[in-house]
Amino acid sequence: MPSRDPSWQRPPLSTDSAEAVACYQQGIAALVAGIAHAETYLTQAATIDPAFYLAQVGIAAARVVAGELYTAPPIPARALTRGERQHAEIIEAALTGHAARAANLRREHLSEYPCDLLIVWLPALVEDLSRRSGRA
Repeated sequence: MPSRDPSWQRPPLSTDSAEAVACYQQGIAALVAGIAHAETYLTQAATIDPAFYLAQVGIAAARVVAGELYTAPPIPARALTRGERQHAEIIEAALTGHAARAANLRREHLSEYPCDLLIVWLPALVEDLSRRSGRA
């Protein structure tokens, strides 16, 4: 059995709820796959753990896909991991028109967390949104 390289992980998540993590993972997978119910899964994750910040960030990203403007969720009182802070900062930069900043932050983040699915997929999302808005 091959050993798992610990660097091929996603950022640690600041929730103790396995159920919230499962809903979050389903929601991100659905978002990346273009499945319409992504926001439902992400909302379930946020309902289970209202302070689960990346679920809130995922909901905001799903709403951008649905045609809304990106609105960063309020930062919770609970401490976030460094990876979560980076993740949220990259999403906000990319979805608010700061492409160069997002690209630089993304490169750095993915060198540490190459399995952060939403961050891996982000350039394709931004390109698709740009094409849909007629800016491409």
